[in-house]
Amino acid sequence: MSRSKKQSRAPNSMRRYVFDSIIKRALREHSLFEAGGPGFLVLVTPEGYSPSDYQSSVLDQLYDDDRFYRRDGVGCILVFLTDKSSKFEDEYSECCKRERVIAVIERGVELPPIIQLAADLVIHIPPITPDDLKAAARAVVRRPMTDEEAETALSYPREHLWAAFRPMRSIGEAMRRLREVEVNSPVEGTDQVKMRSAPETPMLAEMHGYGPAKEWGTQLATDLADWKAGTIDWGDVDKGIVLSGPPGVGKSIFARALAKQCNVSLVASSLGRWQSRGHLGDLLKSMRADFDRARNNAPSILFIDEIDSFGSRDSFDHENANYSIQVVNALLECLDGLDGREGVVVVGATNNTDRIDPAITRAGRLDRHVEIPLPSAADRIAILSQLTAHSIPVSDLLRLGTLTRGMTGADLAKTVRDGRRLARRERRELTLEDLKAGLPEGTKISGEHRWGIAVHEAGHTIVGIQLGYGTYIRTNIADVVRPDLKHQPGGAAYFDIPRVARRDRQFYLNCVAVMLAGLAAEKLYLGDFSDGAGGGEQSDLAVATRLATFLEANLGMGASFLHSNAQTDQELEKLRLSDDALKARVEKILADQYERVEGILESRRALLELLAKELDAVGLLTPQRVRELESSLEDRGSFNSQRKGIS
Repeated sequence: MSRSKKQSRAPNSMRRYVFDSIIKRALREHSLFEAGGPGFLVLVTPEGYSPSDYQSSVLDQLYDDDRFYRRDGVGCILVFLTDKSSKFEDEYSECCKRERVIAVIERGVELPPIIQLAADLVIHIPPITPDDLKAAARAVVRRPMTDEEAETALSYPREHLWAAFRPMRSIGEAMRRLREVEVNSPVEGTDQVKMRSAPETPMLAEMHGYGPAKEWGTQLATDLADWKAGTIDWGDVDKGIVLSGPPGVGKSIFARALAKQCNVSLVASSLGRWQSRGHLGDLLKSMRADFDRARNNAPSILFIDEIDSFGSRDSFDHENANYSIQVVNALLECLDGLDGREGVVVVGATNNTDRIDPAITRAGRLDRHVEIPLPSAADRIAILSQLTAHSIPVSDLLRLGTLTRGMTGADLAKTVRDGRRLARRERRELTLEDLKAGLPEGTKISGEHRWGIAVHEAGHTIVGIQLGYGTYIRTNIADVVRPDLKHQPGGAAYFDIPRVARRDRQFYLNCVAVMLAGLAAEKLYLGDFSDGAGGGEQSDLAVATRLATFLEANLGMGASFLHSNAQTDQELEKLRLSDDALKARVEKILADQYERVEGILESRRALLELLAKELDAVGLLTPQRVRELESSLEDRGSFNSQRKGIS
């Protein structure tokens, strides 16, 4: 007999969409029941959730097939912790002859033996996840929600959550309402559902991966404390900063952690939130109100997310230019403030600093710029340890260093959430394997591949030391790489190069030579070189070509004193393509330095082999170990060349 399901209703609330989705996923564990077949399922709610939360969604699933089943052929049972123990058996006795039955029981209710025997499957419903909220936002509110917004939203009581997220209301406005409405704690002794408390944001000093931004923030905390104590003037405190960095590095979390570190109030907003209030007059009124609120609560931090969305007045050439100019001018007035903004530190966040109006970053406004980088390997491990509440030994987490390369703090948080979900499903504690399950697959570097990388990096090491490229630190090769990343080196030689120094033409030629040393080492020892030196903006060939072009076209150290403003690889490539003479000079620099490097490595071939073997076996070279290996060759008389600069 063919069956046709009812046409699905369009979701009319976030709450309904979320619980419908969760019930549909839960029923997939019983494929026959999901397909409309008979069965008796027991669904156990997560801790803190009521069976009544799921009632409407369960009834929809049961009655969705009423053209096939009679209304008295299906049944729904709800059992609460406060119910008498006999209720479950009584309700089941009424439904036991029905073909499709779902019992939703509250976590902690003990299943009677008769139910354990009768149930086809007992399914533990997972709690609402940030992904559930994001999907509901797209379907109901018709707006995207970030991971951070979803996680924060879930920290509020659920009834507040559903009330705040109304159809066609912006995500920013809903989040603002949640923040500003006071959440009262449940009264002891009532039947109010116990809610999970909001996750506490640690102080900035306890967080990892923020680099120079963290240093600035901790110094600001000291300065604000001194200002409150009257030991320094407000003029000695940084009044504004622009934080930049790729999406997901945690700029919003930084603002909360900064406020906690400084022990001051936080006012968070954005142009999008201000615009959601209505026309231009409403926008400007809302913007000024937030600045007033920050002043009234001084000392405070006013966080403006996506500050680049204001744009630059120099580029406004559209029909709404007058509107945009008025918005930027109003922000500048708020930053300056006729009454001043003593005690208010403004923090702007952006993914694109080039789009910010220069007047916003002028001295006295947001005049400091700090970039939040992607977390280093050490930071990623520390973040994972913090997110997992230190439940997994750091020595074990170290194995995830390479697999998490390129990940932001938000990516790592998602990895932990996915791992916890897997552990909950199997009713056990979180393990390292749970975290690895959500990470991209790694490929082990071994055999000829590892040997080729070892030779390549040994070449960089020898030439860098020989030419005094900088202070040699170490050389290492990775055990595992991530094939999904666009550019991931299998190894690297590290040198500390002074930021401030006299740099002449020979310095840049030496830099080009070091970049080409890996290729030359492979060609000398292996007979040919692989594709590992090219393919990305930071590859050896890209850096060497960029430096050679700068020499000839930007720095006045080539055949002409003419200067070009070209900076990016795309701009430099256009410059070379439009000037055949320049292209020929760049190619000659590269060829000459490659030949120069070949001579250096040929004279130290025995050391090249020894360093490569050490890297292949151990994966690491240190300055001391390089000196030891070099001395062993000298003792054996394997080479007589002296370490000196080569011009």
